[in-house]
Amino acid sequence: MNLPLVRRLTAPDAPSLRRLRLDALVETPESFGSSYEEEHTLTREDIEKWITPTDDGAMFGVFVDEALVGIIGVGRQRKLKMRHKAHIWSVYVAPAQRGRGLARLLMQAAIAHARTMRGIRQVQLSVTANNTSAATLYASLGFEEYGREREALCVNGQLYDETLMALPIEEK
Repeated sequence: MNLPLVRRLTAPDAPSLRRLRLDALVETPESFGSSYEEEHTLTREDIEKWITPTDDGAMFGVFVDEALVGIIGVGRQRKLKMRHKAHIWSVYVAPAQRGRGLARLLMQAAIAHARTMRGIRQVQLSVTANNTSAATLYASLGFEEYGREREALCVNGQLYDETLMALPIEEK
């Protein structure tokens, strides 16, 4: 097994991203604001637009033996008054690859990218409150809890709270 490779995703990665993202939405639907029902109809072109890197964000993937096994997105908030904040989203590692530090590698790539974005003062994320392993990882990277959204997600009639976390970024 080769060392994992983390890199920005680009248009040719769209089919692999689509498969992994749909797997994530089926396996842990309570971890994402989107649903399988909403995303399974997305075309390759839709995914390509979604992952095309911009000055305001990018998606990264971690590859093991050339297979995409984990993903993360990071992007600047769009509202003018909130453009000093970046948001991390869609953190996922395939179950067979967990416990190898791949989520940490993805988080480090996303944080490093946010640090290159002019004017970013903090990186925010949310995590399902019962996902203690993810919250522990985020805390180990310097994220601090700043709130909780009660009943943030409703999945198959089950309500889930989300923990809101932020990492301060020193302005350059």
